[in-house]
Amino acid sequence: MAVTSLEMAGGKQIPIVGLGTWMANDESELEEALNVALEAGYRHIDTAFVYSNEAIIGRVLNKWISSGKVKREDLFITTKLPMSGVHEDRVETFLNKSLENLKLDYVDLYLVHFPIGTSHNEGGLSSAPDQIKLEAPNHAGVWKKMEEQVDAGKTKAI
Repeated sequence: MAVTSLEMAGGKQIPIVGLGTWMANDESELEEALNVALEAGYRHIDTAFVYSNEAIIGRVLNKWISSGKVKREDLFITTKLPMSGVHEDRVETFLNKSLENLKLDYVDLYLVHFPIGTSHNEGGLSSAPDQIKLEAPNHAGVWKKMEEQVDAGKTKAI
């Protein structure tokens, strides 16, 4: 019997094969890749706020769910808190932005993309190295806010 998923802490199943979307920013290419992957049976989609492709993914997923081709509960969507969100006052804000982009009520897995905090500027993280300022994050405070997102039903796992 082939293993198709693994059990995470808390009992949630994560598909062992997923579509990574890092550096996938061309709208038509990403849309085609997502459609082909979903047709082929992929149900795990991995993205992140800093990939700047959540809105494209959200449009495709919305079409699939709205058409009845797939049920939301059959999908496993992972996204990530950006470095500029690694602050206890920003976790919920960034998750809400991701949910809005993805057109979803919840994600299945919300990760801290990288455990270093940087200053926040509207729209995310500047890629210009001279504009990035490191902040010392309160990791325990960030984790507590991540747990609150689970309690609020905005993510199933962290």
